[in-house]
Amino acid sequence: MSSRTVQLIQKILARAGVCTAVVTLALATHADAKPGFNPVIIRGIPSTAPVSNELQLAYLASFPNGSLEPSVDKMNVGPMVPGDPLIPGSNPTVSAAPGEIVVSIHRPLGLSPDDIPAESIFAPVNFGPGSVVRLRATFIAPVGPYATTGGFAIGVGARIGGKDDLPLEPRVFVTVNARPNQLVRFQVPFGSVEPTNTVLPQAVKDAIYSTTDPQPFTIELTIDRKLGTGTAKLMVIDQVFSLSFTLKDFHADSGPTITNVGPGIAVNSNAPGQTASVRVREFRIYTTVGG
Repeated sequence: MSSRTVQLIQKILARAGVCTAVVTLALATHADAKPGFNPVIIRGIPSTAPVSNELQLAYLASFPNGSLEPSVDKMNVGPMVPGDPLIPGSNPTVSAAPGEIVVSIHRPLGLSPDDIPAESIFAPVNFGPGSVVRLRATFIAPVGPYATTGGFAIGVGARIGGKDDLPLEPRVFVTVNARPNQLVRFQVPFGSVEPTNTVLPQAVKDAIYSTTDPQPFTIELTIDRKLGTGTAKLMVIDQVFSLSFTLKDFHADSGPTITNVGPGIAVNSNAPGQTASVRVREFRIYTTVGG
């Protein structure tokens, strides 16, 4: 821009009461810059859209009046479906409660120690290699042989197959496991390259298994099939417990597609003839944007 043009603009703005010194600064060029001057060029306003690897709520079932229909369903999954371990006499049950569902399972006498009857509710999904998903379920008031033999577990997981819970199908599960002598572990019993667990302190056990004032607890499982890793979290009152692990079956670039995810309960060989149940308050699925 010529000096004559600058002078003309200054005269016009001076008549309007605008400081011409400001105009002179604004019209400075790179030729006016002193040595060492590095201008920062701003090209528009930065985008506030979430990055592609940010997890967003894609599914929410909060069980009003015991309904298994979701209130959020961005993946068009549809209602959750009760499973079945196909073990005679295990009596898998899903029943309604106000704002909750009650999931229950029984371990028949004489069952092989290798058989673990479990009852879960599943959302049918499709998460293959390269996907990232976070599952979160909130529970309250577990009932089972905690004060005696232990032997029951509450958890959240993912697996292949249909609605029926067959033991040989690849899976990854995170559980709160009550063992004999009131030892309670937060653990990854299935789906990790190496078993990983942490023993819960007394105050947390008291909060979970209280028969008079049970506290809700949330179990979260993140399955990262971009990195081949998993992360488990347990949130109880003001405490958070976390476990990191390497996925055994659901690898970053290979392995089967996950077709079912959800919360459930199981009774192992430490509790023959025992029944266990838990109330589920909600179940959530988070996925990457567009995933």
